[in-house]
Amino acid sequence: MTTRLASDDIVIVHGGNAVHLRPSLRAAYRLECRHGLTNLLRGIEECNTIIIGDMIAECSDNGPAARRLLTARVTESGVRDLQHLAEPLIDLLADCYGLSQDGDDSHAEKRERAGKPLSIRKSLEELFAIATGWLGWSADDALNATVPQIITAHRGHVAKLYAIYGGGEEKQDGEYDPQDLPSDAEVREGIARLRALS
Repeated sequence: MTTRLASDDIVIVHGGNAVHLRPSLRAAYRLECRHGLTNLLRGIEECNTIIIGDMIAECSDNGPAARRLLTARVTESGVRDLQHLAEPLIDLLADCYGLSQDGDDSHAEKRERAGKPLSIRKSLEELFAIATGWLGWSADDALNATVPQIITAHRGHVAKLYAIYGGGEEKQDGEYDPQDLPSDAEVREGIARLRALS
């Protein structure tokens, strides 16, 4: 599975009621702060009603109604009835966090090699900063977007800037990493060139 720009809604139905679940940066951040990704995955596996309830409430338009629907379903059929939600909820988490199961962890690996450990919360905050700062989106638009949407929009914005203004060597894959800072030698060289121009 790879990440998608436009994820399909996950629908949970009980009786005549249905809850549509949508991934978003807001849901990813709030769930990360409350539980952490590892505990979220474990909670799905163990049919933890609190964690599953939090996921459903964060990813639905109507959190209280979503929790009532989950509670009614568990009351009527028991916790084991939630097992069929495991795969869709894992897909929902993958979409929330922009994770892929095709083994593409290149961003995380680059950060680790550069001595910058990957923090999910920090990465989500950086994505919010990119969406609101670089792209000029409102806070609400940024929080309602998915991680792949922000990354792709940022990639397009950087490509536009390269097309308009040119610049140094473009990254091979067209991505700009704001954490990829120049070395001290590159900074000194740039300052020397600027002084030579004046």
